[in-house]
Amino acid sequence: MLTVKEIQSLVQKAEPGQWSHTKALYLFIAPSGRPFWAMRYMIKGRRRQMSLTDTMPTTVRELKQIELLSETEREKIKRGIDPLAEREASKAATPEPVRKIATFKSVALDYIAANRDGWKNAKHIQQWENTLATYAYPVIGHLEPYSITTADVLKIVQPLWAGKRETASRVRSRIETVIAAAKAKGMSETPEPWANHHNPARWADNLEFWLNGKQEKSHFAAMPYVEIPAFFQSISDRDDYSTKALQFLILTGTRTNETLGATWSEIDTEKAVWTIPATRMKAGKEHRVPLSSGALKHLSALLRIEGNPYLFPGAVRNRSLSNMALLMVMRGLKLGHYVPHGFRSAFRDWAAEETMYPNHIVEMALAHAIKDKVEAAYRRGDLIEKRRKLMEDWSVYLTSSKQKE
Repeated sequence: MLTVKEIQSLVQKAEPGQWSHTKALYLFIAPSGRPFWAMRYMIKGRRRQMSLTDTMPTTVRELKQIELLSETEREKIKRGIDPLAEREASKAATPEPVRKIATFKSVALDYIAANRDGWKNAKHIQQWENTLATYAYPVIGHLEPYSITTADVLKIVQPLWAGKRETASRVRSRIETVIAAAKAKGMSETPEPWANHHNPARWADNLEFWLNGKQEKSHFAAMPYVEIPAFFQSISDRDDYSTKALQFLILTGTRTNETLGATWSEIDTEKAVWTIPATRMKAGKEHRVPLSSGALKHLSALLRIEGNPYLFPGAVRNRSLSNMALLMVMRGLKLGHYVPHGFRSAFRDWAAEETMYPNHIVEMALAHAIKDKVEAAYRRGDLIEKRRKLMEDWSVYLTSSKQKE
């Protein structure tokens, strides 16, 4: 009989072979180095070998359990039952589970669900859902991701390319992401279909040969900064929340969702600071906005609605304005060719051309992430007092009647 120590030594060496333990119970080590236990027996004139377990004992008690397992099977043989035939019959009687086919649509829905919490902008989530439902699902939604071809993707993208290139680029990118996600999961579950697979929605060395021109990159149309003071003052007499929100966005240099999601609890008027929580920031980090005298004056004129925490409440009870509110103001003023986000770009241009503030102060005011890892590691503070001077100068500029000729 083999001892536990002898068994461990044999397993560690992993040299192929077979070693008798007791009563036709053998320790086997396959050519691959995998150890397992099996028993040999004869029944009705046939020699049989049946594997029992891959468990390797570390104690005498565990070895006794393996011996007991072998003894149980030998009892069946004494009663004329072939344990190996019994096992095979049981396996044949149990139907193989029906494999649920993972279609492009099912993978896309799973991907969106898995990433929903990480996408802070509700509009971004909606765009993912709507573009795929409108353009991708009707063509490839029912297909298994690994079976989708470049020709399939072109059926979706080519009709959009001439007139809606930005939409086409986004749809293509999202299809590529979904297929890549399917491959990442499929390689561990069903690797065979993914062997030598190339993503059919990839742009480089693929779709770029079949689509004329470059992909569209989204740029926000910005009102020239020299025109902003006149515009800002022209809407100062309007008292609707949408216009007030747009003015606050311009004064603070913040994004639409940051402005519309602002609550009174985030505002500290004594310290003249607005603290935006990390959950609403693009970079996922808390951002302190120094409030200029113009911004504080603007806030003091806002009418608070009891029970509604938002600076700019919407029509729905205890909700803020919708993401489209500011854009609708621009369109109502026949300025729909400019977008609210463009005021951040205009602020950046004004700071570069009209002031002497260092670039990193302006970038921090815009809550842009520091791309240089070394610089990011050393810059631990948020330079709020230096940014306060910048925002005060911007406020003065917005309310000044002087404009650049």
